[in-house]
Amino acid sequence: MLDREGMPMSTASIGLLRREDFAARRGTLLLWRCGDEGCQADLREYNGAAGDDVAVLLVADDAALAALREGGWAPLPALIRQGRLHPYMLKTMDELEEAGLAEFVEDLGLVFPKH
Repeated sequence: MLDREGMPMSTASIGLLRREDFAARRGTLLLWRCGDEGCQADLREYNGAAGDDVAVLLVADDAALAALREGGWAPLPALIRQGRLHPYMLKTMDELEEAGLAEFVEDLGLVFPKH
């Protein structure tokens, strides 16, 4: 899926977490990253902190996760607008640009000012 969706080359990861796991502050975090070795998805234990290597954390309900499985990244902006998926930027815009994820964030329709 990451190759098909055009996951950007990045030095940081995008994390995907179920809303229940986020609320409980424990569960399983799915990590997406595309580096020199290619695109990969990994699982990591979530204990309330995503980790320093995670730049964007996407917290989704079960219906949003199903929509992502079926439609790839295309439904992401609509899921955010509907409140079914909540994006958390864990890095500044400068850090996102440096990591290679600024365009991904902009494609979601998320904008935040540079100070």
